[in-house]
Amino acid sequence: MKTAKKGGLLSGSLPRRDFGKLLGSHMLLLSTLPLAACGGGGGDSDPPKVYPVATPIDNTAAQPATIGSYQRKTGYFTWSVTASGASREVEIYIPKGARQREYWIGITLPDGVQSNKFLGDAGWFDIADQNLACLLIMKPGSGGTWGDVTAELAYVSAAMATLVSSGTHYSAMTYHYVVGYGAGAAPLQLYAANTPLSMISQVYLEASTNATYNALLTAAGNTQVGATLQPNHMDFVGYVDINGNPVTQQRTFAAQYYRDVPIPTWFVGNTAPSLLSYWAGVNDCSVVSIADTNFGQIFWQEKEISNAIATAGSDVKSQVATDASIGRFDNPAVTKNIYGFLTQYSGYDNNSVYGHFITKRLDYKKAIAAGNMVYKDHMWSGSTTQQTYIVYVPDSVKKNYSASKPAPVVFCTHGAGQTAFVFMEATDVKELANKYGFIAVTYDTTTTAYLTDLVALVKQDCLSLGVAADASRLYVYGQSAGGGATTGFARDETLVGTFAAFGITSGTFSTAPAGSSTKLLPFYAIYGEYDYWPMKFGPLAAGDFRGSQGGQYALSANAQDYWLNRLIGKTLTQELALPTYALRDGISASLVPQNTSINLILKPTATANRYRTYTWTRNGLPLFVWGQCYGRGHNLITGDIQKLWEEWFSKWQRGSQANTLLYWADGVGTGSSAVLSQV
Repeated sequence: MKTAKKGGLLSGSLPRRDFGKLLGSHMLLLSTLPLAACGGGGGDSDPPKVYPVATPIDNTAAQPATIGSYQRKTGYFTWSVTASGASREVEIYIPKGARQREYWIGITLPDGVQSNKFLGDAGWFDIADQNLACLLIMKPGSGGTWGDVTAELAYVSAAMATLVSSGTHYSAMTYHYVVGYGAGAAPLQLYAANTPLSMISQVYLEASTNATYNALLTAAGNTQVGATLQPNHMDFVGYVDINGNPVTQQRTFAAQYYRDVPIPTWFVGNTAPSLLSYWAGVNDCSVVSIADTNFGQIFWQEKEISNAIATAGSDVKSQVATDASIGRFDNPAVTKNIYGFLTQYSGYDNNSVYGHFITKRLDYKKAIAAGNMVYKDHMWSGSTTQQTYIVYVPDSVKKNYSASKPAPVVFCTHGAGQTAFVFMEATDVKELANKYGFIAVTYDTTTTAYLTDLVALVKQDCLSLGVAADASRLYVYGQSAGGGATTGFARDETLVGTFAAFGITSGTFSTAPAGSSTKLLPFYAIYGEYDYWPMKFGPLAAGDFRGSQGGQYALSANAQDYWLNRLIGKTLTQELALPTYALRDGISASLVPQNTSINLILKPTATANRYRTYTWTRNGLPLFVWGQCYGRGHNLITGDIQKLWEEWFSKWQRGSQANTLLYWADGVGTGSSAVLSQV
């Protein structure tokens, strides 16, 4: 297999691409106009512009939690962080209507500007208001200029560390967009190079460098991914087994480095060729560019030779774009293009480099306007908190289904602290809905009572979008706490009679309460190598990783025992003594501890891949699957949803008779079906 070497800033370290020479000449041609020569300011006749004034965020009262999945503080604020023992100010802009767990934009301002005036003239406040984008603004020091890059990196790191799911004043997804202006680009770019698992995409304007900075970038790229943000450690460092001794379990896949994690990048203005060379190597870019109206020249990722896990298994391509003839920093047209570049992408999972992925961001305004989406806030009788849910009917569904030809619907149940928006956007279920042809639904409140009522609302909304929901093909899956909720759904008599199949991509587990349904149903579970709870089938042994939740390690075995009892009629102990499962093992034949080829992730086949699955049948029909996804962290990956659809949801349908399900081995409607009596 042809591979691309990564990292490095000299032509010798990128034998496939001499970006230093190639892009140096290219940038010379693009640089005929100085950055300050174009656009931006208004004429003398323009009325004076009024700029918002930031106020201390500590002095602002939060709105009540009953507003639902929206930021509880909105406005323009100042706050401070501590970096290298000193207090430094940051500014925050949160527009009205901004969502919790949103992807934020981190901005380092250029030297010598008044922050509110610059942000107003550049159009950032307008962009934020129009798109509900939250801004974290980092500023030069007291002298109005950025200082030593390593000292400023400490400030940028402290500021970006405030972007967490349940912060003191605001809520953020742990994936970010970043924009660095002038001298502020250097510390932000170095931050991105050192934390690539938290980056979605990045833009730098007038980014400069020198030999010392080049060395810092190279050192960042050559750093092996160990500890991750959420956190996990790829080599299980710091974890103990069930006996309190260090874990001896070894990492499965070959080591990955920061230079192996692509970050789509746009350079605006005069940019040092060595910076272009570094990021082109990170993103596995072609040496041939494509002209683009908005972004100048784009060097697209060469997927056929790329070894980037983050873009494997999808048609998403990373890129490095460059345009030196853009104009002023504070030109709103430039800002609009910056936002457009950044938001081509979104992503999910930064607790394992082997599960990290970037995906295409959905334009929700367009989807609603085109009749592909209902995005609804409403009050529900079971709560005083406003609820949000999203119904997405992709073009493929509209093409193949109608009001008289109903479509399958997948209800997607998010994890703790997440929202309907986060789960629709981050998990890539939107792309898979279009690929496989199903309606996708995400929702805020993951209770049994709410889902029971939601089903009827969704059916109405689907009809309003021109497609009926197929009542015989409703499915539900959950992630983490949503996986625990899905287990609860599978114990509720009403929902057991509503859904045709159930799945989880990791999940909590609790003892079944009295009165729980004991009916038969199809249940598919997938856990990850670095999951909160162990993926191992059976009880743990000495040296095994017990999951990053530590004391909850018995949860997985308890879940296995419950489902084996309910669906197969055997205890876990009985099954271990006399196994009856069918095993599909995509990894063992290629397994080399700590050095298994990532080709199993990049180019999986039916027999060589990252999964091991155990399947139990009853009367010849598969009812319970325990899946293990090697290299994956706690969060699901695109491949998990693909497996749930291809191997599970696409094959199950409710029967016309009460308490019956139909299993179609070749997919619903193809060939013949077998009947499962649920009682």
